[in-house]
Amino acid sequence: MPDRSPPETPSGGLAFPSVARLELDDLLDQLIARASEVKLTQGRLRGLLDAAHHITAGLELDTLAQRIVESARALVGARYAALGIVRDSRLIRFVHIGMDRATVARIGALPQGKGVLGSLIDNPKALRLEDLATHPASVGFPEHHPPMHSFLGVPLLAGGTVYGNLYVTESTHAGGFTPDDEQLLTALAGAAGIAVENAVLLESARRRERWQAASAELARSLLSGEMRPEAELQHLLDTAVDVARAHGAAVTEIADSDPGTAHVTAAAGGVADWAGRSAGTAGSITQAALDAGGPVLIADAAADPRTTTVVDRAPEVRSVLAVPLSTSLGGPGTRSVLTLTRPAGEEVFGALEAEMLHGFAAHATTAIELARGRRDREAVRDLEERERLVLELSEHVLQRVQRVGLALTSSASAADAPLREQLLAQVAELDDVVRAVRNTVFPR
Repeated sequence: MPDRSPPETPSGGLAFPSVARLELDDLLDQLIARASEVKLTQGRLRGLLDAAHHITAGLELDTLAQRIVESARALVGARYAALGIVRDSRLIRFVHIGMDRATVARIGALPQGKGVLGSLIDNPKALRLEDLATHPASVGFPEHHPPMHSFLGVPLLAGGTVYGNLYVTESTHAGGFTPDDEQLLTALAGAAGIAVENAVLLESARRRERWQAASAELARSLLSGEMRPEAELQHLLDTAVDVARAHGAAVTEIADSDPGTAHVTAAAGGVADWAGRSAGTAGSITQAALDAGGPVLIADAAADPRTTTVVDRAPEVRSVLAVPLSTSLGGPGTRSVLTLTRPAGEEVFGALEAEMLHGFAAHATTAIELARGRRDREAVRDLEERERLVLELSEHVLQRVQRVGLALTSSASAADAPLREQLLAQVAELDDVVRAVRNTVFPR
């Protein structure tokens, strides 16, 4: 009979040739590595989605800027992050995280859009550097600034408009920032650009609303008749400082009889002590506004010769905005200019403020002129009314005097000679009074 015993089973389990086993191990290692990469990529994509959702959750510009830098730092693993918001090709806000307050205080003034940051404003394209110092536009760091080497910056674009630039420095990973980091940050900047655009539009709308409300309230107060004439111009300046969030405001006046001198007729806020001062008009911002016939913006007063006098009198001033007044408040033969100032460290004046201030000044000066015209008309009416009363009173008094004269004349005819002469003398005196009154009230 044939042998039906079961086949022998290897005691060591399945066995593969050594070469096949090595290939399988390599494939498993590659599969695990790819899976890890996919997991990491998915994690970073989820981080991008979370960051995009986080930054689009609000519309307040300051809060939004803080959310953007926080999300950027976490997304690419950076030690420091910053966001520069740009308007009219100028850096108007700079928000940063990563440095403690003591370090920020020691550094002093924030960046003003120069060096590498300025190159990104002028050329809004992604920029990735292993070492900041190697870039041709690098100007170094101020004293007490922490060292920064690896750098990645991307623009915030929306509808072809640059709203700012997002920067991260000092990657926490070996080798610095990678092309993947650049793609992630560029994607985040795309969402941030749209969010910043919406926030800027909302802020602009609110600013316009604030200017319009202030203009209407100023016109109401000026036309109410409750304000003293000498307080009108000061009220205009106080309102302008408040609604523009300015450091100070002043009205300068140039008389045609003395075109080389500008007189400060009124001032408010941080430049209130300018009132009553004078300065030459040649090359000044006052003359520039009159020559332009519209707003004149100066972003850096210290670097512009037209504001030399302004900086000499108020060294803290950085940004200046001047508009000519459509109606000179000094009367015929004069021209006036309204000037606003902001100090260093605050947002510079922009095109929106220039437009709003120009309209505000036109409405305010028109309201002042209307108020003055109304007071003049009321004064004329009062004068006419007083003249009418004088005429009526004069006629009434003259008639009574004449009746007294006639009575004295009648009595004199029946009196003896001495008394008759006295009475007739009094009648003559009354006649002289009547003639004097008539000549005064009814001059020929």
